[in-house]
Amino acid sequence: MLKVKFGENLKSELLSKNITQDTLAKKLNTTQATVSRWISGVNQPDFETLFLLCEILECEPNELLGWKE
Repeated sequence: MLKVKFGENLKSELLSKNITQDTLAKKLNTTQATVSRWISGVNQPDFETLFLLCEILECEPNELLGWKE
């Protein structure tokens, strides 16, 4: 369930910030396929990458993880 929520939230953040999966991948020095797997819930980033994602997307980890109050 957490993987699905993370993927949905990541996709939503990318759309709202008008950032493509490819652009995000380049900023993280990874591949578009990796970002796609995060969005689909197949995989999740490690903690270090999660925090880099939050810096790039200007959001809090709790938002991406779906732990909003």
